[in-house]
Amino acid sequence: MRKIVFFCVLTVSILVVAQDLLEKVVLNASFYETFNPSQLKLTILDAINLTNEKDVIAAYLAPVENKIVWIVLSFKYEYTISTSESQILSKKPIQIKPFTYAVGLREAISLTVMSIGKNVLFGVHRSDSWAVGNNKNIAFVSMKTPAILKIDSSPEVFKQVQQEILKKQQK
Repeated sequence: MRKIVFFCVLTVSILVVAQDLLEKVVLNASFYETFNPSQLKLTILDAINLTNEKDVIAAYLAPVENKIVWIVLSFKYEYTISTSESQILSKKPIQIKPFTYAVGLREAISLTVMSIGKNVLFGVHRSDSWAVGNNKNIAFVSMKTPAILKIDSSPEVFKQVQQEILKKQQK
């Protein structure tokens, strides 16, 4: 019985982590609005490459304990990476249910840079696409073919996701 309860809790926590990736970015929306990307010494792709992970499913900039860090998630680990020192500050084991994709987050970020500019502050998995963007624009990149599906205004998308969060909290 304990094993069944543990398995159910683990399954729910895995699904919650996978579903809330864009929500984690939205929680940093006010930070992104005021952040100056020229302060970064380490780009999002540099942070991802520093982890040596093949299957990165999310990377986003976040303020943690008065420091600005990159949070990089793979299916097995969550990395916290210093933007000023270019080093891994922590590596925590996590479990996220694997999913398949033909176009990875690195490729999605590279495509997005050509469309919205080099100041990418986040890239996360969202159901059937990658959501990659900065404080002004967010591109949704296909996970099946190397193509941008659409580009929206980040503040508008953030407001929509914030409304979804509020609806969940009210239930």
